[in-house]
Amino acid sequence: MASIKTRLLLSSLLVLAGFMLLTALALEQAVSKRMLEAERSHLEALMYSILAAVDRDASGLSITVADERLFEGALFDPLSGLYAQLFAQDEKGGLREIWRSLSMTDPFPPPEGLRPEQLRFKQVTYEGDDWFQLAFSIRWPNVHAKLDLYTLVLWKDASDYMVQFRRFRQTLWLWLAATIGILLLVMWRVMSWSLKPLRQIGEEVHAIEEGRQQRFERRYPAELQPLTQNLNALLKREQHQMERYRHALDDLAHSLKTPLAVLRGLSEKQACNEEDLNTLAEQTGRMNQIVSYQLQRAATLGGTAMARPLELMPLLAKTVSALRKVYGRKGMQIEVVGEATRPLRLDESDLLELLGNLIDNACKYGHQQVHVEVLQDDDAVTLIIDDDGDGLDADQRDLILKRGSRLDQSQEGQGIGLAVVRDIVDAYELELEFDASPMGGLRVRLRFPND
Repeated sequence: MASIKTRLLLSSLLVLAGFMLLTALALEQAVSKRMLEAERSHLEALMYSILAAVDRDASGLSITVADERLFEGALFDPLSGLYAQLFAQDEKGGLREIWRSLSMTDPFPPPEGLRPEQLRFKQVTYEGDDWFQLAFSIRWPNVHAKLDLYTLVLWKDASDYMVQFRRFRQTLWLWLAATIGILLLVMWRVMSWSLKPLRQIGEEVHAIEEGRQQRFERRYPAELQPLTQNLNALLKREQHQMERYRHALDDLAHSLKTPLAVLRGLSEKQACNEEDLNTLAEQTGRMNQIVSYQLQRAATLGGTAMARPLELMPLLAKTVSALRKVYGRKGMQIEVVGEATRPLRLDESDLLELLGNLIDNACKYGHQQVHVEVLQDDDAVTLIIDDDGDGLDADQRDLILKRGSRLDQSQEGQGIGLAVVRDIVDAYELELEFDASPMGGLRVRLRFPND
């Protein structure tokens, strides 16, 4: 069952059918109970009217019912389907009929299992027909002031009740089936409308695969927006990475042209002197430096949306600890102040590359002191690095920040490190500034904006 719509439709059908079935059964039981209560109430009212017409018979030894005092006309019509009987208990405990309504032509059997002074209503089947029976066992005083046991029984034809109840049941289940059909149609339409964004996502994925678009462009419901936003971020990241690979290869090919030309010229000579060997070593080292830089530049991940949150302070402490050992002989003092608790969304290797290159550059060109300050506010986390070196003039600082400047065009003293930093900053859309430091050297301000 590969279709989500089919799964939802079938599960909804099961739930809806179960709910409707239970509702219909409960409604049917409730209506049946209410109809039976109405029949019982009618027979009880008739029973009390008959008891009101009870009188002594001619002998005075028993009771009977005065027909002239009955107000229910159905008790006089043989076709009414309403009948009444009065039984007296004989000496052996059997029941003997002493009165019947004028509507009854053929007698009914006396009720069985009725306890003294019990009122019982039930639905019975007699000679293939359905009847309502109300039986009441009463004690009535005789001429000797003793209580004799009598049983009053009312019979009512239940055929009309059964016809009405069957008609109600047919109507109920017919409407139930129609309601289920209508609700399923509505649910199918609702599910089609609700699942439309998923179908649109599939269409856009297909369009992206075919190269007709670069990202998800439609507006989706709030539940799907995080998905499409993350997918757009992932696509942007991958596209950016592919672009970096292409640029790195272009830059690598361009940067290797000059060293390769020099090597080609040296290879055409019959013999190489010491100066040529130095040139050969210099160009070989330069080529190795260029290849290392371009590979490191291409490996920069970039993009904050899919990056894992990182704590700045532990990585900063790790970097500073390593550089203190490296520059221990130089007597370099590295001081760190401030605190940042907000996590940063960068790849760990990229963040270590940033911290390592910037602080290493400060230690390399500073004299004896490097001051690192961490600031945090509502908008960003800022890292400020000051050294007491000779610094850079304004033109040199502008060249470092100039986008598209190549490695072989960098100024003296600014090599691969700051070029890699610049690429990582561009990849993550961070903010990097160079300025004069109050300590006399260079101030680097690196700002990590909040997401």
